[in-house]
Amino acid sequence: MDKPFYQFQVIGADARRYTFTSVGPRPVDKLVLYSETDIPDVFNLALADVEADGSLSYTSVRNNGDLERILATVAQTLPLFFAQYPTALVAFSGSTPSRTRLYQIVLAREVQAVSDDFVISGLRGSSLEPFVPNQAYDGFVVAMRTTSSARS
Repeated sequence: MDKPFYQFQVIGADARRYTFTSVGPRPVDKLVLYSETDIPDVFNLALADVEADGSLSYTSVRNNGDLERILATVAQTLPLFFAQYPTALVAFSGSTPSRTRLYQIVLAREVQAVSDDFVISGLRGSSLEPFVPNQAYDGFVVAMRTTSSARS
């Protein structure tokens, strides 16, 4: 994603947590989290707002007017994560159907630009298929191109 992004910090040596601040009418601290799933080498990607009490909210709507920059920042964490976990698969979906649809729109716009480095797949139920713009998906999976070509 070749868009402006926020500067972010990696939290910990394992490259699974990143923090940055969304700037707008009200600054909002954000956390990008890659968490292990029950499936070996599959990680869930989540974006959360860090609330004043330190808790995480995955459903907040802040309307800071910087959605593109936030998503570009999340995308910038992928190469750092994959540098640590080159064989990993990263799965994600929105916390609501409308957010999943938003991610689908962004992926459709960016899939060509990132296709040299990443393979993006769509998830329908338990079936994984190559990502196709204008198809409805329940979620998405990203892999490094070198990793996915070895799996195909």
